[in-house]
Amino acid sequence: MPVKMLRYALPVLFAVVLTTAAKELFNTVKFGRDGLDLYNVREDTDSSKRRFFAVADLSYRHAGIPSTTDLVLSFNRPAAELVRDDSGQYVIHRAEFEARRGAGTLGGAGAYFFKAGHRVEIRPERELWLGGCSDAGSFTIEMRLQPASLSDGAVLFSAVGYASGLKQGVEIIIKGKRVVARLHRFFRDASGRRVDVFLNRARPLGAGEWRHYALSFDRVSGKLASLVDGEEQEVVYVSDNGEPFVNVYEPSFACEDLPPVVIGRNYYGVIDELRVSYRHIDDLKKETELAVRNHSAVGAIGRTPVNREGVVTSPVYRFPGTGTGVLLFQWDELIKNNTHIWMEFRTSDDLFDRNAEAARWYRVENSQRNIHLKKTDGMYLRGRYHQWRAHLVASPDGAHSPRLYGVELQYRLDPAPRPPLMLEVVRTADEMVRLRWKKSVEHDILGYRIYYGTTPGRYEGIIGTVGGRRIDNALAGGKNYIEIDVNNALIEENAALDRRKLLGFPVIKNNVLYFFAVSAYDSYRPDTPHNHESELSKEITARPFAGSEIGN
Repeated sequence: MPVKMLRYALPVLFAVVLTTAAKELFNTVKFGRDGLDLYNVREDTDSSKRRFFAVADLSYRHAGIPSTTDLVLSFNRPAAELVRDDSGQYVIHRAEFEARRGAGTLGGAGAYFFKAGHRVEIRPERELWLGGCSDAGSFTIEMRLQPASLSDGAVLFSAVGYASGLKQGVEIIIKGKRVVARLHRFFRDASGRRVDVFLNRARPLGAGEWRHYALSFDRVSGKLASLVDGEEQEVVYVSDNGEPFVNVYEPSFACEDLPPVVIGRNYYGVIDELRVSYRHIDDLKKETELAVRNHSAVGAIGRTPVNREGVVTSPVYRFPGTGTGVLLFQWDELIKNNTHIWMEFRTSDDLFDRNAEAARWYRVENSQRNIHLKKTDGMYLRGRYHQWRAHLVASPDGAHSPRLYGVELQYRLDPAPRPPLMLEVVRTADEMVRLRWKKSVEHDILGYRIYYGTTPGRYEGIIGTVGGRRIDNALAGGKNYIEIDVNNALIEENAALDRRKLLGFPVIKNNVLYFFAVSAYDSYRPDTPHNHESELSKEITARPFAGSEIGN
């Protein structure tokens, strides 16, 4: 089977065309920049004039999507200019901090808190998520932080009231050199009883280190998780008996209170790119699973929250035939300063839309081999159509991006078997024709089909089974050929399998001239349109005859 290399040079990509006869790659078709979909990705040129892709925007300069974003604070402006948050939805009641630039901050600046009175206070609104008191649904609270000290009680985020006489709401603080999330009486069960849920087991922070922290809740499963740099630190299921999806508790703020949101109180360090989204990280991921230029709902993609990745999505390419297998998948990258690139690939014999999820994505490693030997749901991962998607992950400090130069894959076609040889008639009898042909020695032969009819080149019946089993090499026994008696019993057996009645299956009658040919087919997805069936053998003729009625 031929092996060829298909190379995608970015931003110029190559598709393939195959000649029917040679089953060989013979030409390439170049795709321009319009063949790619980019999300949060820019094109650039290095010092050697090589084109590459990199993450475009690592900050929250764009306020976000109204349908998912509640509060955004990029802290790119001085405190004196911070009148509303970046989304424009919240009024800033108090803003005291120093705008710190450089040294790991994104988008221009971060908020440096170092004095006793430093903090940000935000006035909530009832119609917004932080001011509502109905079911809070799924949500994510995230921020980047660089603590200069790790004093207990430093407030990173607080939306807590005391109207009921008891603490109620959400606060994210530093305790024991860790970021701790405390949700005071924030969840209630079916009876209305409110409960506390604390997440205390995040990994310790280091003074002067940049970290990304997120608190995320999935309303459907009840999963509440804390994440540091995109990795889960602690997970609990806020439900009866702590089981996912079973009687999940309702999250909500107290209706009796409307406390201010406080950021940076008693904290010594920098906070940058703070965002509150009222869907779970996984929900946001689903909203932007595909990177399309005109996508209206940009959220989190992959393992880390909003604007942390750039995504390059290829078009859907067409291999020359069904069952094509990928031998090698690799890409050319420049990875340094704790950046990362991870890739996904998918393939199917059925054409799928580039934006659809009908075909499943699979993560692949760089220089991964023999993808075609992997099985999913009992089927080999092969197909005629394929697509790849690259995720570019910035460094934890947000200062560096990886570079993606090119993607290439090596593939192997799975051509149809060769036509059977030496087809002949070895005997005719009363309403019977005995056919013989040489058995195929190709390793993936699964069976044969006999085509017959009463007109040359026009076959009105197809015989693929005998005695309820496939016509295959096992019928040869120890011989090098296969013999089949074509009679009316065999024809009726195969006609019964044609449930759609697409063929005529003429009966065998004496003294009528019949035309026969045989094909071979392989083991790839048998009994489907994607199976590989050979061309027909040479055509032969036979005339059944009952023989003489007069004895010798």
